[in-house]
Amino acid sequence: MTDVSPTYDPEDPDDFPEDDPDAEDLPDSEREFICKNDETSRCITGQYTKVLSRKVISDHFGRNKACTRDITDWPLFCRKHYQRATYNKQLWQIRKLNLIFRQFDVIENEFPGTTYDIHFKKSEEARLNEYSRKVAAGKSEDEAAKAVAPVEGKHFEAPIAILRELDLDLGLDKSIDEVKEITEKILKQITDGATLQVPAIEFLPNLPGKTSSPSKKKLLKTPSPKKGRAPKTPSSKSTGGRLSAKGSVKKPGHN
Repeated sequence: MTDVSPTYDPEDPDDFPEDDPDAEDLPDSEREFICKNDETSRCITGQYTKVLSRKVISDHFGRNKACTRDITDWPLFCRKHYQRATYNKQLWQIRKLNLIFRQFDVIENEFPGTTYDIHFKKSEEARLNEYSRKVAAGKSEDEAAKAVAPVEGKHFEAPIAILRELDLDLGLDKSIDEVKEITEKILKQITDGATLQVPAIEFLPNLPGKTSSPSKKKLLKTPSPKKGRAPKTPSSKSTGGRLSAKGSVKKPGHN
């Protein structure tokens, strides 16, 4: 996998790292995270709290989904370095793939034997399905492709030809070698100019011993005949007047 590290031109005043000369260089033990923008140098931006960190590739691993919550080691960038890194979109796509490629090894070290379910995000899956429906309805491949051509907007949409090619590699329980192979394929697509960005694809990890089992079907129960309710007898122990708005029992005299 091509390793793309950040480079800077010292002769270009606009091409310096975003380090803050007035920022304090706190020791690692006092930082809430370590910025991994450039592992050959130290981040001194002053942005060391988690709220100023960015999970730069977690969206390709099912960000905030249950399958990723047990993974603790993610490449984090501080906000300044993330903005800097993504300024050059083409270079950033290659760096992102390199980080994804390395993350497979990080996960394997923490959870040996992890497999992956690979699929497109819903928006791209919908475009590919729409393309297939149009072809099945008699449209030519070119006509169908034009009908679902990428639209410029907030989210990047890959060319339909790219989605069709990658669709052959989607599936469940893919090995680490298989996910690395598809990552290499995406890298080639980008370097060849076939797609400008990494498609909206997810590698959802199946962590050994952590994968939740399918929910059991609820057994149908035969409803039992309803019994008549006996009238309530007033009780002196009622706490109805002592319940707060949140349902907690208040101490006497605190109404």
